Amino acid sequence: MGVNKVIVAYAANKVGHRVGDGECWTLAETALKNAKAKTSNDIMGADGVNSDADYVWGTSVSLANLQAGDIVQFNYYTVHVDAADGSWWEETRGEPRHTAIVASVGANGKVVVYEQNVPDGGPVKKTTLYFKNTDSISVGGSWWFYRPIPK
Repeated sequence: MGVNKVIVAYAANKVGHRVGDGECWTLAETALKNAKAKTSNDIMGADGVNSDADYVWGTSVSLANLQAGDIVQFNYYTVHVDAADGSWWEETRGEPRHTAIVASVGANGKVVVYEQNVPDGGPVKKTTLYFKNTDSISVGGSWWFYRPIPK
């Protein structure tokens, strides 16, 4: 089984559970270790992985090339929801940073992710995000997509 498939299987198996200390970073770091892929610590060094860093998880990829098992790194991650009644709400989730694992990729910027610590301290869950403003739920802030690198 390829690295990305192992990462997805690991995250899927953790839905409803808290991984390690419950931080979003811990889910991705542990999933990559489990898949024998380079982690953010391997790539950036332990000193580079800190609360001020935008973590690097592998080789940079575009939304068009994104696939299950890739990692999304957010900076000031917000979710904007337009309700059917015309109202809307927005929630800041990654303050300042957040990390998620791609579960699947659909059309028009639709990406399903596994994430934890959303809301604060929450267990691993599956969330649908839209990286293009083509649906009622869109993502704001900055983000980067990474393809894990096998060790």
